Amino acid sequence: MLDIDLIEILTLLLALLGVWQYLNRNDEFPLLLILFFYLTGIARYNAVMSGTSRWAYVAYAYNIFEMNEELAIEALNYFFLGTAVFTITYIIASSRRPQVATIDTPELLSEFLKKRQLPIIILYVIFLIVNTLANRVLSESTSGFSMGLGYAFLFKLAIGGLIILFFMLFKNLPKEKIVQKIVFLVLMVSAAVSSYSPRERFQFLSWMVALIFVIVGKRNIISKSIIYAVGGTAIIIMFMIAGNMRHDFLRNLSFEQQIEYAQYRMQLAEDQNMLDGFMMVLQVYPQHLDYTCGMEHLEILLRPIPRTLWPDKPVGGYANKLGLNEGMYGNTTVGISQSIYGSFYGEGGVFGVILLSIIYGIMFNWLFNTTLKYSSDIRLILHGIIFASTIPILRGGDLPGIVAFIGMSFWPVFGFVWMYRRWIKKVKEKK
Repeated sequence: MLDIDLIEILTLLLALLGVWQYLNRNDEFPLLLILFFYLTGIARYNAVMSGTSRWAYVAYAYNIFEMNEELAIEALNYFFLGTAVFTITYIIASSRRPQVATIDTPELLSEFLKKRQLPIIILYVIFLIVNTLANRVLSESTSGFSMGLGYAFLFKLAIGGLIILFFMLFKNLPKEKIVQKIVFLVLMVSAAVSSYSPRERFQFLSWMVALIFVIVGKRNIISKSIIYAVGGTAIIIMFMIAGNMRHDFLRNLSFEQQIEYAQYRMQLAEDQNMLDGFMMVLQVYPQHLDYTCGMEHLEILLRPIPRTLWPDKPVGGYANKLGLNEGMYGNTTVGISQSIYGSFYGEGGVFGVILLSIIYGIMFNWLFNTTLKYSSDIRLILHGIIFASTIPILRGGDLPGIVAFIGMSFWPVFGFVWMYRRWIKKVKEKK
């Protein structure tokens, strides 16, 4: 096993490779992978080892976990292995990014948006009505999730996709359409405010990150870096303040006090406990459960099936499978996210970490390649959505739930792009 000093040196070398990719290929994705590992792996380890923080503890029905430095180093090694393989695979795959003929132009997008102003407003009104009804049904149902209503609970996440559509309309409508631009700006701001809360902070994070890519556009590296630095700092501060608001005694703090407390929590690195979750996974597989051999990824397809139709559907997550959540307060389920690499380990041990990191590196390169067919803002939006979706995926935990979160957050945008492509096809057929 590598010690912490060698891991830090290798991480620095990997970061230099990420900087090279950014400067030479205008690609910031590897830097996200490396930054995530540093903040949730190395920084978390150092915070605990310095005495600033301590390993996470969950009051499960019974305890099977022993958290110590030796186990932390083992988890950190596998965490770094997954990050390095994912990053290097992606960089190699992206070096052969294909030349793709574009299917649209900014002018085509602008024309399509002009025709879709009213439908998007109607969609927003329908969303508000359905979301209100869904919340009422869920509040009156004592077994909503068992009845297959879990996705009704996630319906409210669509506000993120609607915010992106409002921004597209605001940005692409001509300047002489000042009234319409103001309307969509007001709708965007009101929707954004409604999405900012302690429980929805990851939803807030997702659409904010996606919008930054649209704002950055095709600027040069220096301008992009400045916007990323300023915008990223603002998003992190707002995200952490939303996290503070989970505690009633922190709600009345001033803005300056909120920032100070957020900085204090950053030093503790308690919200960045993916390393802790990975340490737990190492004590579950294969000691208490067999490696899942791809079943956790297969659960992405099985999750939408309600238990009313499949009463014997297997439960997800090792905590549920081992009964660790039984008898917890309010029948809630609690867990520590183990990072996506922890999920890879649960699928097949060290071999699973290597194989799935390679697959994910190839898959994300393919996803980014699919955006190249657009020359309008659609390319930037899809690029931003992929980038934003990577954050909850890297965080890990309930993988089927994460995929559901992404799909339910951005389905308005996906539906819009699907209709846009059909419209482009019809326009070209007429010509």
